[in-house]
Order: sequence, then structure tokens, then C-alpha cells
Amino acid sequence: MRLLKHSGTRWQYRLNSKEGLLLRMLLREFPLTPATAVKITRTGGDARSAERERLLNETLRQHRKDLKRRASRLLTTKLKAAEDGWRLSLNLDEREILLQLLNDVRVESWHALGEPECLDALAPQASEADQKHHQLMHVAGYFEWKLVGEDGSI
Repeated sequence: MRLLKHSGTRWQYRLNSKEGLLLRMLLREFPLTPATAVKITRTGGDARSAERERLLNETLRQHRKDLKRRASRLLTTKLKAAEDGWRLSLNLDEREILLQLLNDVRVESWHALGEPECLDALAPQASEADQKHHQLMHVAGYFEWKLVGEDGSI
């Protein structure tokens, strides 16, 4: 993935064939894991805590749904096949959304792996699901690095 052009709040990237397919796969996979309910307090709490928790979880569900819709739109409108691979054209908001999606994939994969301290090693007897999450975590990290690392700005 290579930055072709950056002007103000617009970026255009060239992706080789493999990168384009991997990015499409990552965005289609989102979200990787089902939403889990968030607890505001570890103790029982009161009625107000329960209501805040319900509102928080509903907001998080809606946010994931919105991100899924945005991922689909990025795939159909911003990532285009080209003669030499793929072209990805983003404005500032779309770039931020893509970074958020990639980070969510990376963090969800890390959680699915049991939140390991060492991100490089994977047990030789790792399950197929763990191998998939390990690969997704690293591929998402690669794209995050390319998006942020090309010009050092976000």
C-alpha cells in the first residue's frame, strides 16, 4: 500500500492485488465477534446504574451497526479495482472511519485470542479460529501502520 497523493483532507492510495483483496476481506469481516454487554459496575448497582448500562449497550450496538454500514460503503465507493491493483480514495472522515474499523478488527482479534501479552507468537497447537484471529490482527495492524505511517499524520 502506497500513498499516491495527499492534498489537504484527501488521500489516494495504491494497493497491490493482494492488499486490495485483504482490505476487502477485513472490511467484510467486521464485526468479527458478537457484541458483548458492558457492565458499568462490578457490584449490583442501583436502578439508575441499570438504566445507564442499558443505554450504553444500546449505543454501542448502534455504533457497531453504523460502522458495519460505513464499512460496506467504503468497499463499494472508495476502493476501486485498477489496472495495477486497487485505488483507495479517502477524505478525512472516511480515513478516520477506516482506521477505527481496522482498530476494532485488531482489538476484537486480540480479545478473541485471550488478550496475549506477546503478539508475535502463536502456540503451535493453536486452533484454526485462533490462527485466523492472529492473522486478522496482524493484517489490520499492517493497514493501520500504512495509513498513519505514510505521512505521519492522522
